[in-house]
Amino acid sequence: MNQTLVKYGHLFTAPWMASTMHALLRIVMGALLIYHGAKKVFDGLGNLATELGEKGWPLPGLQAFMAAYIEFAGGILLVVGLFARPVAAMNVVLFSIITFIFSAEDPFPKKEKALVFLIISVYLFFVGPGKWSVDGALFSRTSTPAQD
Repeated sequence: MNQTLVKYGHLFTAPWMASTMHALLRIVMGALLIYHGAKKVFDGLGNLATELGEKGWPLPGLQAFMAAYIEFAGGILLVVGLFARPVAAMNVVLFSIITFIFSAEDPFPKKEKALVFLIISVYLFFVGPGKWSVDGALFSRTSTPAQD
């Protein structure tokens, strides 16, 4: 094999700025959730609760409240990276419901945003908040565990 390709092959395969990109994805996801949740929280939950009630969902007021605050408060927590995995898990449930139940009969373009949020939430759940987060600062290991 060509020695030049072997020598510089890592430029094509090694990750670049992985921690930075992970933090950026978490922060952007949180900011988008804050934006969408704030509209529901501050403009009133009535429209969402009415829509849920018209579709025959039980307890539409409670469900609208939970969806709005999972987005809004969860978005704030994602931006700073605090309790990121539990928030991501709640978002996985929320956006699974939105994508596969609430918008099940809608055309794909109407539910693709929720699907993207679902995929990013699954990623954040499995990968975690990253080292540039409050969780990373609070729960990272600073010493090696004791040897048995």
